[in-house]
Amino acid sequence: MNEHCPAFPFAYRTGVDPAPEYARLRAERPILRVRLPSGHPAWLVTRHQDARRVFTDPRFSRAAANEATGDDFAGINPPAGSLFALDPPEHTEVRALVNKTFTARRVEELRPQISLVAERLVARLKEQGPPADLVGGFAQPLSMSVLCRLLGVPEADHGRFIAWSHALLSTAGAGKNIAEARGRLGQYVARLIAARRDDPADDLVSALVAAVDGEAAAPHQAVLLVMAILVGGHDSMANQLAGTAYLLLTHPGLVERLRAEPGRIPEAAEEFLRYTSLIAVGGFPRVVLEDVRVGGVLMKAGDTVIAAIDSANRDASVFPDPDELRIDRRPRGHLAFGHGVHRCLGAQLARAELGIAIATLVGALPGMRLAAPPDDLEWEHESLGRGLRSLPITW
Repeated sequence: MNEHCPAFPFAYRTGVDPAPEYARLRAERPILRVRLPSGHPAWLVTRHQDARRVFTDPRFSRAAANEATGDDFAGINPPAGSLFALDPPEHTEVRALVNKTFTARRVEELRPQISLVAERLVARLKEQGPPADLVGGFAQPLSMSVLCRLLGVPEADHGRFIAWSHALLSTAGAGKNIAEARGRLGQYVARLIAARRDDPADDLVSALVAAVDGEAAAPHQAVLLVMAILVGGHDSMANQLAGTAYLLLTHPGLVERLRAEPGRIPEAAEEFLRYTSLIAVGGFPRVVLEDVRVGGVLMKAGDTVIAAIDSANRDASVFPDPDELRIDRRPRGHLAFGHGVHRCLGAQLARAELGIAIATLVGALPGMRLAAPPDDLEWEHESLGRGLRSLPITW
């Protein structure tokens, strides 16, 4: 590979902003070759329009990416046969099973439970008194509690799920540790599915079992689907919740404004989603199936491509003054949930959870403020996701 090819992911940084290299690249060299940690080359796509092209053009394959990028994306690459590792038409068939169960109605039914959990967590923080940690005391348990309630996982097992999720996304552990966590999680999910098949409940796993029974790959696919929902949903949502709280605390007047105008919370949530950079590796890798040109650049069959979501969401051609946080922006077309056939299946749930979390925090803790200087906050740097390790607050 060309020795001038920059290393990717870019250097570790703190805060919710994407790597500063992206702004220069979007302006000067929006598609370029980078070097992955293994030494393998990849195309990095930084502009919004080009990223959407990669997400929607069937010549860019997720199914082919696992084998080609396994060493560099051991945690982010799902098991072979999983929903996120399939291309149409197989992906379409499996996604249809999920769509039967992961419905808007189910999300709406969860809203009261999400509100109750959020209120209880804040009440516990207030009871314990300041300072309090919004990561360990709010973002992490809220994200996991919502997912486990959706799936029907007993509350006593929430801690195990958090540990497995962290292990699967860690960049510090060896591949053996990732495989071990994946194996234990898979065994647990298989037992949960077997229990729901014998004794159905009003949860997503029971609905999924009913939907897949009779399908040829039903048992294996059901396990992979539940694992994908858990791993894809927990850390990313917890990081989004913590990142949003960080923005509320570091932008003067924002808490007061949203408390006075709660009707703005849904559109503010969309701006928080656009603004917050959560993926250390840019996004899911894809592999080119046949030669194709994107943005004037020829990509050859077999090439690896990464469309950087965090860069695309700061593209000034789509979002004027993209580095400014504007809660009344209405950022239509942001790519926080991806785009195309692999768009996040939990987007509706994430929006509901984020909006409820914001409303709960600004309503119950109107005087909240950071209990430490922003520069002293610790950010995760040994994970495929980007988030705060802790967020100390007082009030």
